[in-house]
Amino acid sequence: RNHVLTNAHVVAGVSPSPEVITVRGRILHARVVLYDPLRDVAVLYVPGLHARPLSFAGPAQRGENAIVAGYPLNGGFTVNAARIGGSEAASSPDIYQNTQVTRQIYSIRALVRPGNSGGPLLAPDGQVYGVVFAAAVSVRDTGYALTEEEVRPDVQAARAKTTQVPTQGCDS
Repeated sequence: RNHVLTNAHVVAGVSPSPEVITVRGRILHARVVLYDPLRDVAVLYVPGLHARPLSFAGPAQRGENAIVAGYPLNGGFTVNAARIGGSEAASSPDIYQNTQVTRQIYSIRALVRPGNSGGPLLAPDGQVYGVVFAAAVSVRDTGYALTEEEVRPDVQAARAKTTQVPTQGCDS
């Protein structure tokens, strides 16, 4: 409760703190309480957020239907159909391009655009398969999401945290 999971690159360098806008238009001040630039995961503590927490769906299988939800291109809330292409251990740089890391990810067939980062990859029943973090540059309608297995350690570590942590510098 009162926590939001997103990508570290979404909140990198945000100062003084991010804001969360509820579906009713309330603006809530948030604190980044976990910042993991290696995994590309951040957790925000949002006092006063009275939203039902989402639950994890468990591992998705190749070919399963899914949904990419987010605010692409700084627009309104959008949901797009997706298909799970499979999961893999993928090596790539951390968000600062400083070190190679290996993450458990899903490749997904979906329209993923800037602004989808940090949003959920949902199962058709509304549970969470993972966290969208990137779009392929050379392949149309292909994106990537961190799996539940990948983000779970950070989610568990941040579950009771309320103290703000630094978000380092902007990654771009």
